[in-house]
Amino acid sequence: MKTIRNYVLVALAMLSAGQLYAQSEQDEIAQKLQNPLASIIALPVQYNIGTGTPGLDGNTFTASFQPIVATDFNKFSIVHRGVFGTSYVPAAVGESVSTTGFTDLNYSFFMAPKTKGKLNWGVGPSIDLPTATDPLLGSGKWSAGAGIVMVYQNKNWTFDMVLRQTHSFAGDKDRADVNRFVGQTLVAYGLGKGWVVNTFPTITANWNAEKGQKWTVPVGGGVSKLVFMGKIPVSLGVQYYNNVIRPDYAGKSELRFVTTFVFAK
Repeated sequence: MKTIRNYVLVALAMLSAGQLYAQSEQDEIAQKLQNPLASIIALPVQYNIGTGTPGLDGNTFTASFQPIVATDFNKFSIVHRGVFGTSYVPAAVGESVSTTGFTDLNYSFFMAPKTKGKLNWGVGPSIDLPTATDPLLGSGKWSAGAGIVMVYQNKNWTFDMVLRQTHSFAGDKDRADVNRFVGQTLVAYGLGKGWVVNTFPTITANWNAEKGQKWTVPVGGGVSKLVFMGKIPVSLGVQYYNNVIRPDYAGKSELRFVTTFVFAK
């Protein structure tokens, strides 16, 4: 009887240890996904619903693929990022023709020193390609510039900032030149068991626009949960943002759904 009891106790201990390990791995991956310089290979798929755009008879919809591939180069990590998607713009009020097609493509990478500390940074180039299939969905310009990333991360908290500035250098001469700033600031807290609450607004500035029409500043946040689909870690997230500062033509708010597939960590 004692032998059976001992076997049961050992089995329960092993099961508990396995669950703790799985939970630890779950939280580790969830935290890595908050870090733009993490050594990871993943595919975020983001679906945005834009509401309250003046002059449009309905909501806008955008689905984008944002692959992340981290590689090593001597004492540095190089994190490659791309953004490419499709978009739907409803017809203008009183009109009947909507627009659907591909958007412009963005590629950037950041080179960062390998460190085990809580603070890290990276720099690198960024380029926008005029791949949009309709003038409403892209700039019509080739643009390039530079970006910088700053990250602080401890066991539960993550603070990071990604800043990019791009200028057009070629493209359709009849389209407006590009002089654009994009800033993404993240504050995230890991709740455990794969849950994360965060805010990750995308702040933009069109320096060529008129006074009072340059900035778009969203305020909001959301939550995500890391689960396992078989052996593949998948993060499921939802966020909502209200554009408290925006140009006259911009939408009032955005609902964002993000599904991130993690292939290597």
